[in-house]
Amino acid sequence: MKAHRVRAGDCFTSIAYENGFFWQTLWDHPENQALRELRRDPFTLVPGVDKVVVPDPRPREESCQTAKVHTFRRRGVPAKLRIRLLDHEGRPRANEEYFLEVDGELRPNDKKADGDGRIEEFIPNDARQARLFLSGGEEVVTIALGYLQPSDEIRGIQSRLANLGFYHGEVDGQRSPALADALARFRAAHDLDESLPEDDTFQEIERRHEE
Repeated sequence: MKAHRVRAGDCFTSIAYENGFFWQTLWDHPENQALRELRRDPFTLVPGVDKVVVPDPRPREESCQTAKVHTFRRRGVPAKLRIRLLDHEGRPRANEEYFLEVDGELRPNDKKADGDGRIEEFIPNDARQARLFLSGGEEVVTIALGYLQPSDEIRGIQSRLANLGFYHGEVDGQRSPALADALARFRAAHDLDESLPEDDTFQEIERRHEE
């Protein structure tokens, strides 16, 4: 058994893939209970702070005939990327044509978002970057995979507000006038009281981000 200190871009899927496990095996492991209760989400971890316990692998034997070709399929591969496209007024970009590049590999471009602007694509568990090409390639959105931090961290809130179109500053984990302005505009856009406690605002940001 070993403790894996989380690096930038790590999440339970990439850590599990790197060590030959299904991600839920690590997520449900008793030694990771405290981290599971703290973060609540296997895809948002804090680099340099969080540690994921990785148990020793258990050998598995399978019986099969000799002189024949056999296929063994690994569980938990691949992961799924979910994106929702919105315009500047928050309306879904329904049936938007797109093509996707994952870690430099360009995929076929004969795809569209659904009627609610949602895109779902299977990607490798250890993927680090995707690029989404819209408007015939004139609009390019770069997506850092596995870098989203928990919503109780300032970096996590900055990233979510940026994804929702409210924050345009640097994702640096620092409170700033740009962040305060983004929070105010988020509350106004969703008819939230200006006096709403920050923790409640953060929870609403997380909920809207997951829609």
